[in-house]
Amino acid sequence: MILRIPIAAFLLSEESVAAVEAMKEDRVFLRSRIETHEGGIDRALAYLAENKTPPLLIVESKAQGDALFDQLGGLADVCAPDTFVLLIGAENDIALYRNLIGLGISDYLVGPVTVDALKNSIVNIFKDEDMERSGRVIAFFGVAGGVGSSVIAHNVAYELTKAYEEDAIVVDMDIFCGTAALNFNMQPRQTIADVFANINRLDESLLHQYLMEFDDRTSVLASPASLSAGIQFTAESYAAIIKVVKVMAEFIILDIPHIWEPWVREALTEADDMVLVTRPDLTNLRNAKNMIEFMGAVRGSDVPTRLVFNQVGAAKKADLSGKDFKDALALEPALSIPYDPDGFGKALNTGALMSKASAKSKATAAIIELAKLISAREKGEGEEEEKGKKGLMNLFKKSKKKK
Repeated sequence: MILRIPIAAFLLSEESVAAVEAMKEDRVFLRSRIETHEGGIDRALAYLAENKTPPLLIVESKAQGDALFDQLGGLADVCAPDTFVLLIGAENDIALYRNLIGLGISDYLVGPVTVDALKNSIVNIFKDEDMERSGRVIAFFGVAGGVGSSVIAHNVAYELTKAYEEDAIVVDMDIFCGTAALNFNMQPRQTIADVFANINRLDESLLHQYLMEFDDRTSVLASPASLSAGIQFTAESYAAIIKVVKVMAEFIILDIPHIWEPWVREALTEADDMVLVTRPDLTNLRNAKNMIEFMGAVRGSDVPTRLVFNQVGAAKKADLSGKDFKDALALEPALSIPYDPDGFGKALNTGALMSKASAKSKATAAIIELAKLISAREKGEGEEEEKGKKGLMNLFKKSKKKK
């Protein structure tokens, strides 16, 4: 098991701090972000009043009796109801343990704790949870060459990490002409070619070695971008890679080249969201019609297929309208990205993404909107409260009754 969760620890003793810090070196927490704070539950109360609650809280208290339950009641008031809480306490009492578990505490450990005790407790907490769930796989495909599908995919990946503070991995699947390394201004030491060389023993730890980190949330599996790479995708190699990569981040962005092979069909069919990037002209209309008619039959109607206009205004007299596409395809373009050669050119030449190179560009605003559209995170206010109902939920009810 490799957990992919944010963890915040609010501790009192040096032993607990050392144990949590040692967790960062363990393979189980390879993809987790662990923050350590001193000050125990009191510090947690102040922090959570101003910050989002992580999936797992580790809190330490030396309080006993009613004082401990008063602290936990305060924690319940600022803690999301679906959070798991691991409590490190001072009393070695089985009755206390059972009481705490009944109130919604995920586990109780008596301090001082060791790294092994913490690890085993956390693994046990999440063993029945879908914490190795698949990330959201979003496939970008240009219906014609040169429509800018790749640069849109790369910028959207970055905006997803900014908007939702979750991880994204860009998989550049264009073996011969991939541009992800260029757009992210990276010099890849290892590429997807190395993945192919080790495809039979591929796992998360190995794949992690081949990822390039653009920042603390955005990673890239780069293409060799070489005509002499000597490799090619197959449906089998695609399946092996996606099986591993999709549990390593919340968002998986597939940058698929403009070719038609069995593995491309499989990638587009299985993706949670398919983004067809097109220019508003007659050739693209024909190609988009072919794609939508073909893929609609194999993807079904329960997963999104989105048509995105790019480079709108590049040839104003020749541009077709969104209505022209809707009439022909029975699918309205989800979004239009205006033609902005200066903004995109500046981004490429300075090694920055659009929101850094040209923050006020209308194209940047459209990219940010597209990220929100495909995130599946934009929900109504009440929806988040209805999920889960685990963690401190019982303690929430208890604390509210006391008031």
